Amino acid sequence: MIERFYAKNLVGFETLELEFVPGLIAVTGPSGAGKSVFMQALLALFGLADATAEVSEALLKRSDLVSLESYAAQEEDEMTVRAVKREKVRYFLNDLTISKKRLREILSPLVRHISQRSNNELSSQLLVELLDAMAAVEDAGYPRKLSRFREHYAEFRDKSGRLEKMREDEKRVRELIEFAEFEIKKIDEAAPRAGEDEELMAIKRKLSKKEKIGEAIAKASRIFESEDDVIEALGMIDADTTLFTEAMNTLRAEFERGEEMLEELDGIDVEQVLDRIETLADLKRRYGSIEEALAYRDEKVRELEYLRNIDHELGSLAEEVEKLALILEKEAQNISTDRRAAAGKVEHFINRYLSELRMPPLHFRVQTKPLDSTGIDAVDIDLEGSSVKTLSGGEFNRIRLALMLCKSELAGGEGILLIDEIDANVSGDESIAIAKLLKTLSKNYQIVAISHQPHLTAAAKEHILVTKEGGRSRAKRLDAKERVGEIARMIAGERGGEEARSLAKNLLQEFAE
Repeated sequence: MIERFYAKNLVGFETLELEFVPGLIAVTGPSGAGKSVFMQALLALFGLADATAEVSEALLKRSDLVSLESYAAQEEDEMTVRAVKREKVRYFLNDLTISKKRLREILSPLVRHISQRSNNELSSQLLVELLDAMAAVEDAGYPRKLSRFREHYAEFRDKSGRLEKMREDEKRVRELIEFAEFEIKKIDEAAPRAGEDEELMAIKRKLSKKEKIGEAIAKASRIFESEDDVIEALGMIDADTTLFTEAMNTLRAEFERGEEMLEELDGIDVEQVLDRIETLADLKRRYGSIEEALAYRDEKVRELEYLRNIDHELGSLAEEVEKLALILEKEAQNISTDRRAAAGKVEHFINRYLSELRMPPLHFRVQTKPLDSTGIDAVDIDLEGSSVKTLSGGEFNRIRLALMLCKSELAGGEGILLIDEIDANVSGDESIAIAKLLKTLSKNYQIVAISHQPHLTAAAKEHILVTKEGGRSRAKRLDAKERVGEIARMIAGERGGEEARSLAKNLLQEFAE
């Protein structure tokens, strides 16, 4: 639930700071006062609208519906959502930057906005979920039955995908085998070793300096002609000759190693080295490096083994897919039978609420569709000949409310509902029914609802009034006395007298019972 909301420099509002309670919260005020701006600011913090405030923030109570992943420790009891608008809008979840899209994805299980019509709200999938909830109430083993079907379907999808790929491979298996053999042969003919190209380049560099190295060693070897003279001179001045002798021996050994290297280079065919370097360069141009060429060869060896055994594997996999298809067909039929039985019971639940909403009863149309992860059932609504697509806006909203109440009663739904004028353009009796049902729903949901009707307002646990004076909008929580005055205004306008106040008190008393 939302515990606190704050906004700075929101359109019309200088600052806006409110604490929220659980249950039903009514937001009222004259037209143009800023109620919609207030609602849009709330929606923006859940990624459901554009942020317009310079800074806005909501403190939320942690919910099991929300997986925070790396955005906070799971042990925390609260989470903070913030939007900051400078040149662009930046969003934060528990002080960590997050994209608007990701924020909406994370919080979508917790928050729902009920305003403009969206057929997704009454989609076949959601209606199927409602039938599943009822089936689970009727049969404790139904959830396991549904879970087992989904596990089998996931396995079926995986193996069907593999089978399809293998069949595609089979159509051109000869071509693929020839290509794999060609690629392996090409690399094997070159027979590269890891690091070989670097060794050959080092030899090439030495060969290019071979003559210069020989000349340099011959020229420098003249130093040994004066070795005896240096030792004699050192002896005459009583100097230690050890260091000089060791240095000359080290130098002689290095020159001998150099001469041996030159002898080895004499035995190397330069053209052969250059050809080998070019062969390896071709591999590197094709595969990136010698190591990558060798890895590619290993991959092609494995692919070749797969292709040569494809007939056997394909037959075995086809049998597995066929068996899974039969299992799924049987399980889907059993699930469909349970859903069709549950449909009547769900109709009873929903029609009880629709009766209160002054609406005719509806029926579920369960039809068969191609098998997918939800089974073989497609569900639509029949309201005196109208389907989901042809319902009026008022019918749609009231059916949506009844479905939510049904789901809440069956599965214990919870979360936050942000509602824009669900009771607009309805009769007095319908307004009373909507107010009563929202109050019932608020036992599980925190509901923030903009309303112009006194009934929903009187049913609320908390009442927020939005007003506008001197071009500035303000929002405040009303006490009991102030609530009477605001509801009286909603009943009879600004000039409402004691009669309107009396009606307001009666409404509050009626919904308090």
